[in-house]
Amino acid sequence: MKKWLIAMVAIVMVVLAGCGAKDDSSKDGGSSDDSTISKVEKDKKLIIGTNAGYYPFEMIDKDGKMVGYDIDVATALAKSMGATVEVKQFGFDALIPALQTGKIDMIFAGMTITKERENAVSFADAYYETGQGVMVKSDSKIKDLKEVDEKGKTVVVQIGTTGSIVAKKELKNAEIKEYEDFPSAALAVQQGQADALVYDEPAIKVYALQNEGKVKALDGLLATDKLGIAIKKGDEKTVKYVNDFLKEYLGSKEEEETKKKWFEDSNWLNQVESPKQ
Repeated sequence: MKKWLIAMVAIVMVVLAGCGAKDDSSKDGGSSDDSTISKVEKDKKLIIGTNAGYYPFEMIDKDGKMVGYDIDVATALAKSMGATVEVKQFGFDALIPALQTGKIDMIFAGMTITKERENAVSFADAYYETGQGVMVKSDSKIKDLKEVDEKGKTVVVQIGTTGSIVAKKELKNAEIKEYEDFPSAALAVQQGQADALVYDEPAIKVYALQNEGKVKALDGLLATDKLGIAIKKGDEKTVKYVNDFLKEYLGSKEEEETKKKWFEDSNWLNQVESPKQ
């Protein structure tokens, strides 16, 4: 009788242990969905990382709020997920590490899609095409792109940007100096501390508009770029979701209105902090 009881107890313990193991496995999320889209839908919040100063994609208005074309796109994307947007500011070169460590869900910072960056993050389809332009002082003797790449010339760029990559690749004779942000680099040109700036064309045109008579954009581009939304590496579910969203959003009435607001209208210039400051 004793042996029979002992055997029954042992069987019951094994069964219970098996059930417990199964429950724990389920609890640990062995088959759970850890994609960014699932996280955002659950938390009702999309946390994006950006770098203010890339006009007109992301700027800080005089109330301290982040605004711009990228912010509008991010807001529309978040809305499609049933969420709101939270914006976090980083140095441009700190954005990818912030994404990799989970401090943010996506990068909206006018980031150019490059093979090097694709080794660290996944990109959704390009949502905007632009290029790397060159800005000089209004009274500069430099008349075209070829004259920028001469010995004795100093060209400034923002660290970590496509402009920095392109300048180092295309300009073999000029000295390249890196600045922490675009406003500082642009001001160096405006004050005559540098001969030229290499940066994204839209931002250069806006800066030149704000500082009319002081700086100007040269004709032509050093390189063309496709801008993309960066997502954590390998998160294909979220990449697909964002791509599907972009197919519906780009060219829509909503997107055309926000594009007109930031790229064709200049009324917003008085509502944001000047890039000189």
